[in-house]
Amino acid sequence: MAKFLGIDGEYHTVGSFIGVDGKYHPKGSFLGVDGKYHPQGYLLGADGKYRGKNTRLGVDGLYHSSDSFRGVDGEYHAQGSFRGVDGQYHPEGSFRGVDGLYHPKGCFRGVDGLYHYAGSFRGVDGLYHIEGSFRGTDGDYHPKGSFRGVNGKYVEPTGLAAKEKKNRGNITC
Repeated sequence: MAKFLGIDGEYHTVGSFIGVDGKYHPKGSFLGVDGKYHPQGYLLGADGKYRGKNTRLGVDGLYHSSDSFRGVDGEYHAQGSFRGVDGQYHPEGSFRGVDGLYHPKGCFRGVDGLYHYAGSFRGVDGLYHIEGSFRGTDGDYHPKGSFRGVNGKYVEPTGLAAKEKKNRGNITC
């Protein structure tokens, strides 16, 4: 994507413009009645806040995605969600495993009898690891994006490290 050097010394996407606030904003943004810039297509809601054009005011007085629906529990759920035999709503594609719990689409039951994230693999340690994980020089598996720090220990991306740990222990994949 083409960029240009702005008067602030930073690079910005071609089409960006300087607003009345002196900052650069993406092409198509507009100045709302609240004095702030908003993305093209946003609308002023009944609550005085700007919302995406694909939202609507629900009976609960809050804004929800226009393709969401109100379940028998009175809450709003994403289109395609379904009510399981447990009475709870689950994302589209979820399935009920032999353990009686619902698991996200793409999870699979490993030889250990537990469910793991799609793309996980069984390492030489016998445990399942998320896709992209690798075995470090310390013999342990580390999630993609990890690197060996100056102290010799691996630094792992926080979110992926938590997902890797969750996948190993199968805390409801």
